[in-house]
Amino acid sequence: MKLPDLMYTEKAKKTEKGFGVICVLFIITVLVLAEIASVRVAKIFNREMEKQDMLRGKITVEAISANIKGDVVFENLLWTKPDGTVILKVPEGSFHARPWDVITGHFKSTTIQKLELHDALISVGFDENMQVDFLARKKRGRTGRPHSRSPVSEWIANSPEHEEANFNRDGRKLKAEIILHNCKLGAHYRNRHYLMNNVNMTMKLDTSDTSYIDLSTGKFGGTMVGGGVSVEGTVNFKPKNPELDLDLSIREVDPASLGFGMKIHDLMTVVTKLTGPVTSPTGRGTVRMKELTIPALQFKDVIGDVNYSDSVFRFSDVNARVFGGHLKARGDYHLDSRKYSIYGKGTGLDSKLALKDLNFSCLINMNLSLHCDGNPRNILAYGNFESGKGHYSFLPFERLEGRFSNRFKELHIYDAKIVTAFGTVSTDAFSVVNGKLTLEPVVFTDPETGKAITIKKLLKH
Repeated sequence: MKLPDLMYTEKAKKTEKGFGVICVLFIITVLVLAEIASVRVAKIFNREMEKQDMLRGKITVEAISANIKGDVVFENLLWTKPDGTVILKVPEGSFHARPWDVITGHFKSTTIQKLELHDALISVGFDENMQVDFLARKKRGRTGRPHSRSPVSEWIANSPEHEEANFNRDGRKLKAEIILHNCKLGAHYRNRHYLMNNVNMTMKLDTSDTSYIDLSTGKFGGTMVGGGVSVEGTVNFKPKNPELDLDLSIREVDPASLGFGMKIHDLMTVVTKLTGPVTSPTGRGTVRMKELTIPALQFKDVIGDVNYSDSVFRFSDVNARVFGGHLKARGDYHLDSRKYSIYGKGTGLDSKLALKDLNFSCLINMNLSLHCDGNPRNILAYGNFESGKGHYSFLPFERLEGRFSNRFKELHIYDAKIVTAFGTVSTDAFSVVNGKLTLEPVVFTDPETGKAITIKKLLKH
């Protein structure tokens, strides 16, 4: 071998050895930096949580670890007010922070780019301007009583009232992806509170542009009780008053929890699209019920249109089957006062089904008004009716007409007239109490002579 070749071989060996040393040093440096980053993130987290002013109170974690890429995993995060009241409790979670912010130690409102929580207990509140806060603010006026008890409801019920906000964004930009897995969520707005279980959510939050949300829940309670809620759509933060465009589905709502009646538990589903400013959205959609039973009235296959504005649901073009006939109705319901009014027209109702009496047979048309002052004990239904030809037992008649009032399973009929070929039978009181028919004193008028004969207790069952 020539001398130059030997010199080249020795030089190559030294180069390879030097490169290997550099690689080892690089790997060691990366590992050291990763360890330093992990320790630094934990220190930064604790330090920044102490000095930040966006979230009022104290935030601590039992365990936290991180890597150089900015991925942070934590356990048992606890956010408490200065008096010790729990605001947020997270058994397990993670977030991704901007690596450069971690390296430089400059923690900003946009440092956290992704937040993921598992089995967390969360309370979110909104003020009159729909600004986000946590826990309930100082209550004003009557509040709805919870219809279910759960860890969330117990926690919220025992939380002291306060006037100072727990969340102070102060115009700072937020941009992050927020993911919830099987969480419990309490939501508060005005005098309403909703307690939701099995909450799963993906939110791409951007307070300088458009945010996207996809949320679903299991059973919920509070001001309203139901089987689940789904929300999907966007919130546009670019206007001064942010605007939303959301598809909202509220499933299997118990009408009794809304004040429609103390023992009315036929489930209702409302599907609507909410649009407009977050402070005053409007909605359009549909309402459905397989059946609805109120005293002396049994509706089936209820479906109609619903519009929402200023805390009021307005129902229109509502159709249902009732006693073999058809009902077309409209009405309104106030979400806070729980007052409601419903107006309907029924056609072709079968008296045998309505009165549960096979002897009384005719088809009836009626006008119906249903009102409640907010107290489910004060539901009043009233209206008037008129029938075609029919018969009572062996007595045929040409027409049946009158007015009715229905409250607490008591159906009373007034100014009733039964027109027959033999004359007109009239009465001021004709009632069905708990399904039992009673026909009080009647007057028979001879069509030829016009003579009226009063017959007391003519018919009674």
